[in-house]
Amino acid sequence: QVDPTKGCSQAIKKKLQKVEEGLARARSETRRHQQMYRQAEQEAQKCKVLDRKIHDLKHAKVNLIKKQREDAAKHKDFTNQKTREIHAFKRREKKADKKISKMETECQKFKSNLERSKTHCDKLSDKLKQTESHLMRLLTKRRNDL
Repeated sequence: QVDPTKGCSQAIKKKLQKVEEGLARARSETRRHQQMYRQAEQEAQKCKVLDRKIHDLKHAKVNLIKKQREDAAKHKDFTNQKTREIHAFKRREKKADKKISKMETECQKFKSNLERSKTHCDKLSDKLKQTESHLMRLLTKRRNDL
């Protein structure tokens, strides 16, 4: 390669050298700016991705909260229904217990009446036997008297 500074004055050589250094700095600065621009674009792209993720997460959070509220309402309805059923069962059980108690009392009353009737029947039977015996003696005595 041919040296362009051949035969030039020292002052021109210095100027040329300064111009070349400035050009090298400018190229270096341009590369640095281009690199920074690419990096800024990459960061902007990352920001877009993160913004989208944030949006998706917020949307998912809203859906989860909505589902949680729905589930809580369903659970409350279920609990209320089961509570009503329990109260209904308890009312029926209390009614059945009352009926059983009434029937047991009635049964005891019938047993008492039956016992009294048996006792009365036994007494009447004894009296009947005594009367029959007495009548037989009387009949025997009459026959003997005849």
